[in-house]
Amino acid sequence: MERQKEKPDEAVKEVKEVKEKPERELDGLRKELARLKELKRYRELKEIETKSEELVPETSTEGLPSEEIEARLNKIEDFLTSKMGEIDHKAYEQNAAQIEKELRELELEIVKERGAVTKEVSTYEMILNDYPWLEEKRYIFMYSLPNKKTDLKDYESWKQEWSKVLFDYARYAILHILYLRKTESEKPFSNFEDRKKALEEIAEELVNKEQAEWLSKSKEKLRVYWKSLDNWAEEIYEWAMEISPLEPILVFEIRESNKEFSKLPSEDIVKIFKMLEKEKRGKIIELDDGQISFKIKIE
Repeated sequence: MERQKEKPDEAVKEVKEVKEKPERELDGLRKELARLKELKRYRELKEIETKSEELVPETSTEGLPSEEIEARLNKIEDFLTSKMGEIDHKAYEQNAAQIEKELRELELEIVKERGAVTKEVSTYEMILNDYPWLEEKRYIFMYSLPNKKTDLKDYESWKQEWSKVLFDYARYAILHILYLRKTESEKPFSNFEDRKKALEEIAEELVNKEQAEWLSKSKEKLRVYWKSLDNWAEEIYEWAMEISPLEPILVFEIRESNKEFSKLPSEDIVKIFKMLEKEKRGKIIELDDGQISFKIKIE
C-alpha cells in the first residue's frame, strides 16, 4: 500500500517537471545571454581604456551575434507563449523534439561567442564584471565573516552572496572540482581575513543548495555543478553523434576533445553513460582492460 501511494506522487512530480522544463531552459539561456552582453560591453570598455589595437581573434566570428541569438530565443518564446502570457505546454509537447534541438543549438552558440569574448579576459575580470562590489571600498566589510551567533541575518546574507560568486568563479574558470587550499590564493577569495574559514562556509552553502558536494571528508575538494549532468549528457551525445556516430566513444576521446566537458570527473562520465543508456540512446561497452566506452544507438 505504501508503494502504491508513492506512485501518484511521483507521477505528479514528473508532470510538474515536464511543464516547468521549457520555462526553466528559456530563462537559463536568457540569463546566459545577458551575461554575455555584459561581458562584451566590459571587454569593449577595457580595450578603450588600454587603447589596445589588437584585432578580435578570428574565432569570434564562429558564434552568431548575440542579437541574432536573442531574436531566435524570442521566436521560440513567442511560439510557446499563449494569449494569457504563459507557456503553452500543449504547443511545447507537440513540438518538443524540434524545440529541444533549437535550444541546444542556441546554448552552443552562446558558449562559442562567450569563448571568443572571454579569450583575453581573466576569470577574476569576468567575476568582477558580474559583481562590481568586489572592489568597491564601501563593501570591504564583505571580506570579513559575520558572527553567526550575534549577526545571523548578516551571516545568511553574506553566505548567499558569496556562494553566487564561488559558483560563477568555477563556471567561468571551467573548473568542475575546486581545491579550496588553492582557491584561497585566488582573487577575490585571497582578500578574506580568514580565508580557510570563509571559503568553507561559502562552499557549505553551495552544498546546502545542492549546487555542489564534498569529495573529501577533510572538506578540501568540492565538486561544483555549474551545469547539470543532464545538460552534460546532451552535449556529449551531440558531440559523439558529430564525430563518430558509428564507433564507440572512449573516455580518453572525451578527455582530448578540448570541450568544457573534457575535464569532467571520471565518475560523472560513467553516470552520463548510464543516463544515456537508460534513455535507450545507446549502450555501455566494457573493454578488455576494464575501461568502458559508449556506443550510440543509430535509428
